[in-house]
Amino acid sequence: MKTRNIRGKARMTTVAASPGRVGWVDFAKGFCIIFVVMMHSTLGVEAAAGSQGWMHHAVQFAKPFRMPDFFLISGLFLALVIDRPWLRYLDRKVVHFLYFYVLWMTIQFALKTPAWISEGQDLPGVARLYFLSFIEPFGTLWFIYILPLFFVVTRLLKPVPWQATLALAAVLEMLPVHSGWMLIDEFAARYVYFFAGYLFAANIFALSN
Repeated sequence: MKTRNIRGKARMTTVAASPGRVGWVDFAKGFCIIFVVMMHSTLGVEAAAGSQGWMHHAVQFAKPFRMPDFFLISGLFLALVIDRPWLRYLDRKVVHFLYFYVLWMTIQFALKTPAWISEGQDLPGVARLYFLSFIEPFGTLWFIYILPLFFVVTRLLKPVPWQATLALAAVLEMLPVHSGWMLIDEFAARYVYFFAGYLFAANIFALSN
């Protein structure tokens, strides 16, 4: 198997140059998706019913690791593409995700608008909310919105010593960042996991063998 080595002053990350499908990574992504869907379904039903069921305990069990796992896995293969030309990099790691974000955001707005209007919202208000969603992530799609930001920031910070980036990301995760903007708050809380996936990919794959 061909490998690519990315050397820094104090680290070397080795990942497969053509990894294809990695079974445990696909399973891990699948479990994360199931737990996220389970959370929204369970909490929504509980809010409507006014009571909690046994699924509430499963949702609470997954809460500490559900999103950290997702972002760590998302960073595992970044070393394969981070040195590509900027235009190609942005096409694969920014345009790709923003396309799906805009697509699903538009679908959700199309489905939700009739209900919002029946509740008293006017069309200009819905339009303002739609365009605001290009700045502030819309509802459950925030994780798709924030991934391109993680990819761009990691590429820009590549010349910075990895120890400094990791330390800063860890501090941001520990700080009680509550700015009122989801993008800022979630970036502070989640970036350390994404960067750790990128940084320690070789170690993680070694543990999986």
